[in-house]
Amino acid sequence: MKKFLSKMPVMIVFLSLAVVGLVFYIVMLARPISYGMDYSITKTATAEDVGSMTGPGIQVGDEITAKIKFKNDTRATLTIIIEDSENAIDMWVYRQGNKVAIIGPTLQIPEEEYDQYVEQLKADEEMFNMSAVEINAFRMTGEGETEDVVCNGAIVFAVVWGVVEVALITFGALSLVFFLKNRKGSSTQSADTPVVE
Repeated sequence: MKKFLSKMPVMIVFLSLAVVGLVFYIVMLARPISYGMDYSITKTATAEDVGSMTGPGIQVGDEITAKIKFKNDTRATLTIIIEDSENAIDMWVYRQGNKVAIIGPTLQIPEEEYDQYVEQLKADEEMFNMSAVEINAFRMTGEGETEDVVCNGAIVFAVVWGVVEVALITFGALSLVFFLKNRKGSSTQSADTPVVE
């Protein structure tokens, strides 16, 4: 293993992968939204939930899961799972910085109406703040909400890629140390070799 890691091409590959991997890791963790990943929350339906939700067959005690997957800064898919039934709806959203407003279903709101509403949100910061929730790569948090809507995929990515990145940095550092020792050892050997005339 030491001999393998002391080779210059191996050292260059490990150090390059470690640097590129670290940049990728930082970008993924610092992004405002985990696009393409589900933010989800699961709760047990209460009498208040049953009264506020429309839909047949919702009863107190049913397990309700809500998932939202952001396609970009204007579109998302909201999926509601109640026991064994699943319903997905395409939604208009608007992101500004670390906040996102979920505006409504694309089937009910034409694009022109969405654009007009976004212009109102841009013009009236207070209106935007009232309708928006805070978001980052790992969770969405609404004002006064008791539970966060969590992006489990981003959390798993952070853990797994963190372990991979530590391994890349470790092998890159070991490879650099072994390469330098090997180079120093071979230059000392050549200096000690007597010159034959």
